[in-house]
Amino acid sequence: MTLKLAGPSGDWRGYLDSLAAFGMRPGLERVEALLSAFDRPQDGFRSIHIVGTNGKSSTARYAAAICAAHGLRSAAYLSPHITGYGERLQVDGRPLAAEAFGHAVLRVREAVAALPRELGETTQFETLTVAALLAMAEADVAVAAVEAGLGGRLDATNVLRAPVVVLTNIGLEHTEVLGETRAAIFAEKAAVIKGGDAVFGALEGLEPAAERVCAAAGARAHVLGRGFDVMGRPSAFGVTTERARYDGFSVPTDAAYQVTNAALALEAAELLLGRLDPTRTRQALAATAVPGRLQVVTRHPLLLADGAHNADGMRALLASLGAMEFPRPRVAVIAVMRDKAYTEMLATIAPEVDVIVCTAASEPRSLGADDLAAAAAAAPTAHALRLETEPDAHIAVRRAQELAGSAGTVVVCGSLYLLEDLADMLAAGAA
Repeated sequence: MTLKLAGPSGDWRGYLDSLAAFGMRPGLERVEALLSAFDRPQDGFRSIHIVGTNGKSSTARYAAAICAAHGLRSAAYLSPHITGYGERLQVDGRPLAAEAFGHAVLRVREAVAALPRELGETTQFETLTVAALLAMAEADVAVAAVEAGLGGRLDATNVLRAPVVVLTNIGLEHTEVLGETRAAIFAEKAAVIKGGDAVFGALEGLEPAAERVCAAAGARAHVLGRGFDVMGRPSAFGVTTERARYDGFSVPTDAAYQVTNAALALEAAELLLGRLDPTRTRQALAATAVPGRLQVVTRHPLLLADGAHNADGMRALLASLGAMEFPRPRVAVIAVMRDKAYTEMLATIAPEVDVIVCTAASEPRSLGADDLAAAAAAAPTAHALRLETEPDAHIAVRRAQELAGSAGTVVVCGSLYLLEDLADMLAAGAA
């Protein structure tokens, strides 16, 4: 039977939009109650749970693609989205049909109405997470790569008992919620480990903490650079695991950081499935493009879109751009969230570009374009940095293209919310 989604009762996107007003409310009580009402759909498939500061979405996409290439119906649950809510749930590499996802959202809406009042308002991310887990079960998914939203211990996704957990990296972000130190943030994220296998990316001094967490949880630790490793560049890299050596891999991007994310995904998939077929894995990675990660939009000028939204992400972006030797003039279009370390982000990118066009995203947490320009003016550079302010993101990009000319480079970065606002422009100009 076809579900009619039009009208007030079937407007699942409008319902999700309305929940944004409730913000973020860490805790598992509402999610657990909702999933119990649906007989715990998350227990019907195996999962890879992915936490960390950066690289979660890419690692989830790569892991799901590898599992799908080995004959398993696979899903990836991602956040946030760029092109729309449907992007958050990928099944076999494609967004789940809007009708199916909308049906799941509306079922969750009914269950939310029946929750005890004392549990409080259900948030947008909680609703999306329960709907995604329900939709995956209804789609007969065998394996799901599930990206955490914020932290881990109190994140809505921590209802999984995943046999494999990936912790990509740890940076200082959301310190008001997760803690003021990398060690405190690590503890919050690593709390999702409940046994099985735990795959760790660059820990930069937190390796002993990883060993302790795994010992306490009865989990096996696999640390990048110790139990497994990766070497090469996006067009040609290899991964060595405890079971095998895999060579001749590539990913369809020049983003150097994606080599690490692909290696984490491969290690996780191998731990879940056993030794992988090299040809199938090679084909899966080569075919998996990740939107908004050093995405080439146009060639003249070279227009790149990257979701770098914190200091570590900005450094990773600049490392990839440095390897590309991106042509001048170099113009950055930037919007940031006011709760990010935007001073450090600007200090990273300012020395590498000729012009910054300061703009803003539609997300309420976005820093105003004028305030961003004031912060950018204080960024240390060895050259005269030109600053322009344009609150409208679309006009900001068009202005940047004018400034770059046909031979230069435009880099749109600072926030995934900015890329969401520009989704129409980025899709229309895709190279």
